Amino acid sequence: MGDGLQCIVVCLSCLGIAFYYAWDLTLITICTVPIVYLVMAFLSSRLSRKAHQQGDYLQEALKYLTNAIQHIEMVKCFNGEPFELNKFNRIITRATKIFHSQANIRSIQIGFMQFITFSMFVQGFWYGSSLVSTGKRTPAQVLTTFWAALMAVQGVTGFLPQLVVIQKGKVAGAKLLETMAQIQGHEAAPEIQEGEVPIECSGYIEFKKVSIMGHKK
Repeated sequence: MGDGLQCIVVCLSCLGIAFYYAWDLTLITICTVPIVYLVMAFLSSRLSRKAHQQGDYLQEALKYLTNAIQHIEMVKCFNGEPFELNKFNRIITRATKIFHSQANIRSIQIGFMQFITFSMFVQGFWYGSSLVSTGKRTPAQVLTTFWAALMAVQGVTGFLPQLVVIQKGKVAGAKLLETMAQIQGHEAAPEIQEGEVPIECSGYIEFKKVSIMGHKK
């Protein structure tokens, strides 16, 4: 939240300075922002789907691990260690592949933003030089506007590394809410009485007609 607030303050203040000195150069410099929004929205949706898949696989791996630990005696008696280990490794391998996919998508996001940042240099200096040559703006106004607009865009892109953390937090929170709903539903379900109830349960052990050393007692 602190990083997000800082990025918002930097972006808004820099945009205000840029529009104050040269609104036309500011619009030319940040004209690629809508394209950035569309591309980042598409990549974020894929990243969200991958995060949910990874959460499902990790939850399934935790289920296998917990089951094996709780029934460790049965696993040892039936020599089930290779079988349980194979199931766990298979699920973890799938989760690893999903994590690699998330890393690739994240790399595409960072690379795309770097490309847009360098393209802004070309747009800003090209249009800024034309404004200076025609006498519409001074060099000081062009440089101030260009760097302010560039810092505004970098303020937004600086928060992108935290989006993965926020996305994983959203997935973890959704899983936690789902688990809490299942527990509450289980507690609210009526208790089912099955089987037979003994008429009498005295609670002690009684021996009848036993023999010790061949003598009946």
